[in-house]
Amino acid sequence: MVDRKIGIILIIAGVLSLTSVILSLYSISSANWSKLGLYSIGLFQTCLNSQCTKNQYETSNSEMNSPPIFSGRLYNAAPLAIVAVFIQLIVCFLCFLTAFIYLPPKPSIMCYITPLLIFLAFIFQFVTITEASYGIHLNGPSSSIFESALVIQVVILVMTFYCADDIRQNCSVQYV
Repeated sequence: MVDRKIGIILIIAGVLSLTSVILSLYSISSANWSKLGLYSIGLFQTCLNSQCTKNQYETSNSEMNSPPIFSGRLYNAAPLAIVAVFIQLIVCFLCFLTAFIYLPPKPSIMCYITPLLIFLAFIFQFVTITEASYGIHLNGPSSSIFESALVIQVVILVMTFYCADDIRQNCSVQYV
C-alpha cells in the first residue's frame, strides 16, 4: 500500500481521469465541433437540423446543397481521439490500482508508467485538436469540452508525476 496522502492524490487523479474520459466521449460522439451556416460538424458526422449524415472526405462536391466535404486531416482526428480515450481509461484503472491494491516490490521505472501513459493520451488529444483544426474551425461547444478534457489531463499529469516520484523515493529501501 502507498502512504495515505499519495493514495488520496491518486484517487483524485483517477476520478479526474474518469471525468476526462466522460468529457472526451461526449465531445467525440456529438456533432457540435464546428458551426458552418446551418450545419453542425462533428468528428464523425455532419448534421442539418435533426438529420445527420456521415462526414464525406472527397476532393470535389458533385451535388447541390450537399453537406460540406472535408479533407483527410479531419478523417485522421477521430481515430486519434478514440485512442486517447482508451489510454485515459487505462490510466484511470492504474491510478485506482496503485491507490488501493498494488505497489511494486521494487519501484523504479515502474512508478512512471501512469504519468507516461497520461502524457501519451495528452499528445493524442492534442494532435486530435490539431488535425481537426485543419479541416474545420473549432467554434462549437464540443470542441471546447474536448479542450477542457485536455486541460484536466495536464492536471492529472502533474499529480501522477508527483505521486510516482514520491513512491519511488519512499519505497527505494534496500532489503537485506
